Amino acid sequence: MSNKKMSKRKIAKIFLAVICLCGIAGAAGYTLFIKPGLDKEITVYKENTAQFGPLKSTVTESGSVEFGIVNQLYDLDVSTEDSEDEEDDDEEDEEKYLKVEEVYAAVGQRVKEGDAIYKFTQDSIDSVRKALKYSVTEAKIELANAQTDYDTGVVTAGLSYDETQLDTELSQQTYDNTIARLSNDMAAKTLEIEQLLADIYKTQTELVDDDYREKKADIIEAYEKAQEAVEDAKEDFVTNRVTAADTFRTARDAYEEFFDKYDESNDSIQENVDKVYELQVEIENDQKLMEKELLTASQTLEMSALKGSIADSQYASSIKEYETTLEKSKNALDEANEKLDAFEEFVGDEGIVYAANTGLVTEVGYSEGDSLVSSGTLISYATSDAMTISVDAAQEDVVTMKVGDSVDIVFSAYPDETYSGIIKSITTTATSRDSATVSYPVVISIMGDTSKLYSGMTANVTFVTEQTEDIVYVPRKAVVNENDKTYVYKKSGEDYVLSPVTTGFTNGEYIEIIAGLEEGETYYIESIASKEEKVSEENQNIEVPGETNLQGDQEKRPLNKDVSNEVSSDQSFSDKERK
Repeated sequence: MSNKKMSKRKIAKIFLAVICLCGIAGAAGYTLFIKPGLDKEITVYKENTAQFGPLKSTVTESGSVEFGIVNQLYDLDVSTEDSEDEEDDDEEDEEKYLKVEEVYAAVGQRVKEGDAIYKFTQDSIDSVRKALKYSVTEAKIELANAQTDYDTGVVTAGLSYDETQLDTELSQQTYDNTIARLSNDMAAKTLEIEQLLADIYKTQTELVDDDYREKKADIIEAYEKAQEAVEDAKEDFVTNRVTAADTFRTARDAYEEFFDKYDESNDSIQENVDKVYELQVEIENDQKLMEKELLTASQTLEMSALKGSIADSQYASSIKEYETTLEKSKNALDEANEKLDAFEEFVGDEGIVYAANTGLVTEVGYSEGDSLVSSGTLISYATSDAMTISVDAAQEDVVTMKVGDSVDIVFSAYPDETYSGIIKSITTTATSRDSATVSYPVVISIMGDTSKLYSGMTANVTFVTEQTEDIVYVPRKAVVNENDKTYVYKKSGEDYVLSPVTTGFTNGEYIEIIAGLEEGETYYIESIASKEEKVSEENQNIEVPGETNLQGDQEKRPLNKDVSNEVSSDQSFSDKERK
């Protein structure tokens, strides 16, 4: 029975062997006859529309979060004149400063704004307050004394100024009077000379007048004739002699009278000439005296004028000195009051200092029993509101950055959230990551809510290196370069033809179309694919990875290109072959 009928195991083996043979035969047939046809490359075109909007070129660098350290300082000035001048022993000196009674914070502790961190001893508070109040009282007394000195000094300086001005006025009057007196004397003498010269001229004119000379000639002639007549009448009768004598006497009297007056005129002329000479000598002497007196008066006037000219500056200088002293006293009082007010505000009602920030304590500056003799750090915090990221920017990128520029930040811990940042500083000293790369440290301030961030978190910082306004753009792979000219594929009937375009700015993935293509206009992207890939795409109706579909109702948005990544390869296809 075993010879006539096969076992089930044998039948199963035979069935499996047949299946294997069929599979091998099918694979061989696919490899030899079907696959070569499917592997044949064909040209396909993907339909797209030109988009419109802004275009950015960006660069991304990596860095890590750094906490900002905030120091809460003690810079209170509680020094007084006594504490500066006197040299006391250490115990007495410590009483002039605040002394820590209790410390509430410790390194590593997280504190909130308003938490108590220090408390001071009441004795030290009372001691410092007493010294500061005493300093205020002393400053008030000093100000009152300075005000009194100022008021008295203003009056004294005013009197001195008035006296100097009066002396100047008197000196000017004396000078003017001297000039007037001497000038009047000389004027009088000059006038007298002028009168004498006029008299001389008049007398001389009279002596040479024609009538006068004729009269003189007539008198001389009459005298001479009368004299001859007397001589001739000696032998005549007595009567003739008497008549001749009378005529002679009359002629002689007229002659003598005339020449007496003539001599008087000459004498008058001579006297006037002599007097003119005397007056001229007197005038010369008066001029010398006038020069001397004027020199003396001028010197006196100049000295008075000099005193008068500097009287203003002397007065101003005196007033300024008193004002300076008064202002110094006022400032001293203000400073004393400010010290007291600042102290009262610092210690408050309970003598406790509170945290000014929220954060992790990194340093506590004082311990229990310490005296706050000088300024220093009370406490330091690591705060979250001063977080920064430091990155190294390549030299070709850093030239496009400036302090104040905005950046986008994506943290590895929160990949779906984008934070904003501001460039805080750019270091001008270059660093090198390796021998071929030069970079510059750039510090970014993280903006907004940073409560979820921790020190050391890594992040990618994206910088905008170049940006355009709204433009028409297409993927860079859509542009064909031939013979130094640029084209895009457009459809003409059933054909795909190259249409010339003018290109502009590119961010590496997309490129600006200046002319040749309008917003929303259709263009095509050429690519090479096998029949197998095309069949697979058509049958599965899926979009090929790597292709950005720019059609339909896709929302327009700025396109960013991170130049640190490579441009994706062409993997998009159309549903028609190139003819």
